[in-house]
Amino acid sequence: MSLLDQLKWSLRHSKRQFLESLLVIVAIGLGIGVIITTLTIFIRLGDEYGRLRKMDYFRTLEILGRGESSQWQSAPITLLGSSFAEVAWNADLKEILELDSQLPPHMHAYVELAWVATTDLLPQEEGKEDEFWYGFRGNEIYLSGTVPSFFAFQNAQPAKGSFFLVEDVRKGSRVLVLTDKLARDLFGEEDPIGRIVPLEFGDGEPVDFTVIGVIPEEEDDYAILSGSRTAWTPVSVLPTYRGGPDGTRFYNIYVGLDTGVDLAAAVDLVRREAELIWGEGAVDVRNPLDSWRESMKQVQRYAFLIGMLASVGLLIAVINILNLMLARLLKRTKSIGLSMALGSSRGQVFRQFMLEAVVLGLAGALLGIVLSFAFSEVVKAEYGELATGGLGIRLALGIGLGLLISLFFGVYPAYQGSRINPVDALRID
Repeated sequence: MSLLDQLKWSLRHSKRQFLESLLVIVAIGLGIGVIITTLTIFIRLGDEYGRLRKMDYFRTLEILGRGESSQWQSAPITLLGSSFAEVAWNADLKEILELDSQLPPHMHAYVELAWVATTDLLPQEEGKEDEFWYGFRGNEIYLSGTVPSFFAFQNAQPAKGSFFLVEDVRKGSRVLVLTDKLARDLFGEEDPIGRIVPLEFGDGEPVDFTVIGVIPEEEDDYAILSGSRTAWTPVSVLPTYRGGPDGTRFYNIYVGLDTGVDLAAAVDLVRREAELIWGEGAVDVRNPLDSWRESMKQVQRYAFLIGMLASVGLLIAVINILNLMLARLLKRTKSIGLSMALGSSRGQVFRQFMLEAVVLGLAGALLGIVLSFAFSEVVKAEYGELATGGLGIRLALGIGLGLLISLFFGVYPAYQGSRINPVDALRID
């Protein structure tokens, strides 16, 4: 008997006992569907963790006052010290530049202030939104006041000109770094370097800024340097900044890390450098990646619990299916003996029963794959895209689990069937 004939034999017997076969397929499908959904979540978490480690936001440490940090109860905090003393803390620009100078080259301390200014070089079109995701009127520009270390953290390279320097920040030089799209909007195809951009901050007179650099716009819409209406300028020239001993104080500082830098070691180093400037116990350091990992651990715990319950349920179902297969074997003892008397070998009998088990297992796996999409839609409402997974992953997991389960409930009955003595079997009424 060929393998195809044996497969047809298995399908015929499964069809004759349709209700039993259907119950087996449904039991396997439900268990596999839940397990696939759970494993998909774990796989996506691993992929997301690897991807997020490379994102700028998750490579940024935030320094803030210990009193303010103690109020962040919803997310874990990497602490600089051992107590939550209520210490009023802030930093001036001089201290921030000093911190940046003390950090190693792969760490970059910076701050940011924001402002929206208008310019007569762009047409004033009320109500029109630009492509940039903030949405501006036609003649508005988003100004980001920062320091040179911000560009070092972004690993940015100017397409034209150069970035401003620390000396420009100290002097309050009115200089601009534009995206290439904004440069084209302002000056067309002309060279923007050295050109003047008059900017109006509210109701005051326009102030002239000189373009010194152009940044190539990134393709990723969510990248920090992708804003088509963004210009960067020294933080000390924005209207919100006031110099002098009683001037602007910053209540949080960012430290950007180059790709591949160990976060734990970086936190410890930043702690030591911060203590040298502001004193022991004055500040805390928060790491967004730690917060994300902690929240994802909660997801993993729920997924693990659901997966364990599904696995136990599937194991119980497999044991019951094993008993069902043994009962089927007893019903076919005489037909097996007749088949062996007519020339079937023990190996052929073993393969016939194994094929029947594999057919039921794969049918249950296919049902489980379909159900996993339905389960994912339910989970997605709570955990978003973490519950999604490609068809390829689901097929691989489903078919693998289906074959494994088939071995569990198919091998022993198939072995028992192959050991039947045809003489004794033919004596059974």
